[in-house]
Amino acid sequence: MYYFGAKTKPSPLSNKFGREYFQSLRKEGTDKLSAKAFLATEQRIPGLVNGVLQDILYISGIHPKRKMANVTDDEYSMLFDTIKDTLRRMADQGGRDTEKDLFGNPGGYQTYLSKKTASTPCVKCGYELHKGNYMGGTIYYCEHCQS
Repeated sequence: MYYFGAKTKPSPLSNKFGREYFQSLRKEGTDKLSAKAFLATEQRIPGLVNGVLQDILYISGIHPKRKMANVTDDEYSMLFDTIKDTLRRMADQGGRDTEKDLFGNPGGYQTYLSKKTASTPCVKCGYELHKGNYMGGTIYYCEHCQS
């Protein structure tokens, strides 16, 4: 089911993944989901996995546990821009620095939030970045920059 869903939806790197499409994802029932659940479940956005969404939410200033009902229209628009920009930069730089390619080379995209940055100072505010468990996986966040 996930495979079929991912194959029938536009890649976030394509032009078909536009504002109108992204707006269509925000439908009845999604307001009860957390930001992490909205981005990472049901293949709403093919290929958007936990490790990738950490930076997207951080750059957008949205806490992973925040309910989508509390995300304003302006924040949702920024979330769209951040998804497109962050995924493009990751692709252009050969992936995240926490992953390696087939030849054992790390990606060139420097993650803001990952196992490498847990308990280090936030680049925006200087407070310590946190690591937690949520929805069966790990989340990283800055309690001062993400609400």
